[in-house]
Amino acid sequence: MVTYVAATLLAWRRERLAEGGAASSLAWLLDVGAGLERRRIHSLALHPQATVQLSRDLDELTRLWHRHLRQEPLQYLLGRCPWRDFMLTVAPGALIPRPETELLADLAISLMDGAPAGPGPWADLGTGSGCLALALATAFPQCQGVAVDQDPAALAVAARNLTTVAERVHLLAGNWWQPLRPWWGRLTMVVSNPPYIPTFTLAQLDPVVRCHEPHPALDGGPDGLQAFRAVLAGVSALAPGGWLVVEHGQRQASALETLFTTAGLTAVRRHQDLEGNDRFLAACAPHHWP
Repeated sequence: MVTYVAATLLAWRRERLAEGGAASSLAWLLDVGAGLERRRIHSLALHPQATVQLSRDLDELTRLWHRHLRQEPLQYLLGRCPWRDFMLTVAPGALIPRPETELLADLAISLMDGAPAGPGPWADLGTGSGCLALALATAFPQCQGVAVDQDPAALAVAARNLTTVAERVHLLAGNWWQPLRPWWGRLTMVVSNPPYIPTFTLAQLDPVVRCHEPHPALDGGPDGLQAFRAVLAGVSALAPGGWLVVEHGQRQASALETLFTTAGLTAVRRHQDLEGNDRFLAACAPHHWP
């Protein structure tokens, strides 16, 4: 730990913000990267002679900030990212977990908790960092789950995040449903946050995303729906009455509702993010496939 006078830290903060970047990003760096809670930053101005302890010195934090100003994600620079109640490991091979995906976990947990037959085996398709698998395994410790990804780099990140629940989560390499044959017809919940950004819009993404996060986890094909079609091709893996819950992009809900219905799923429902935008779709497998 390194000790600083509050006035020194506040002066350093002003210098860094004068160089560029968002105040919220700098607060995130101080919080996650140095252990200074965000709520304390504003109180320091009232007590400029107070002492503050940081887990990194200001020189190192300055170097990290300068790299971030060159469009490197802070999460990758620190190798960690808070998400729900977890502090996740992150690395360039896996997509950085977004706050809105916490709502996907909430939705899946709520539906699984309310299932008439109770919770049962579940799967996370395209697990990436393993964040959704970790949320489900923590919420349902009595259930076995499967987390699938085709990228070895993502699987390595997920393995680190799933260490505490490894005895009840099978981490498998493969493309969507392909590794799940032993669980066919028994899955009561399948979650997925697949790539859904149309290929032609990738060039418009913020450089901090476009230049560093894995494109296979972002690129949803010409219309952004390519991965959803692959997911829907295997919905017979769901148990009767089992749920499929996905995250999707803006203005994709209507097209996805049609695809879900065509795939034979029932009770197709839209769910919104905190801004009120359609962001998630949930649907149920019929009790008897046609």
